[in-house]
Amino acid sequence: MRIDGLNVLCLAGVTALAGASAACGDFIRQDRSPVTLVIDRLEAASGASGAAGTFSGTLQSDVLTNGGIISDSGRVTMRLIMKDVGTAPSPVNGVTINRYRVTFRRADGRNTPGVDVPFPFDSAATFTVPPGGNAIHTFELIRHVAKLEAPLAALAQSIGLIYSTIADVTFFGRDQTGNELSATASIGVQFGNFADPEN
Repeated sequence: MRIDGLNVLCLAGVTALAGASAACGDFIRQDRSPVTLVIDRLEAASGASGAAGTFSGTLQSDVLTNGGIISDSGRVTMRLIMKDVGTAPSPVNGVTINRYRVTFRRADGRNTPGVDVPFPFDSAATFTVPPGGNAIHTFELIRHVAKLEAPLAALAQSIGLIYSTIADVTFFGRDQTGNELSATASIGVQFGNFADPEN
């Protein structure tokens, strides 16, 4: 079998097309939903008495409140966007969220869980983002146990020491035909042993 310049060129073209086809197929399998999940707002509220229920765009997480340890809440506002803007949404486009993951990082790049930042965690959440509307859901953002583990536990003995982190929260769900979707948002979190609010 003779291989000349033309045959080599054809072989390269077939190989390139096969590679492109595989890449496109992989993309289609991973992204079949006709909607995109959008997080409009991610907020948090300290569990400290007097501050509970006051949501804002950043969180001051108190590691020790009135001698106790309280978890902190997050609140997310989500909506859907049709990928084909000319298509009207239908009930099958609704997305049911079934879990979320929280990971922490620092701006200085020191991100070792249990040393520099709290351990990441997964938890369950069940709510549906309707087509043509939005959904607001409250969830646990900072767990009790995180305040008992390194590096946060050391803050309970120290006034004035603050750890500044960023919490990345990813929500996972499926539309009503089974296509998987996810969306991630971030919020600034400062950990410290802050002054307890007055009752």
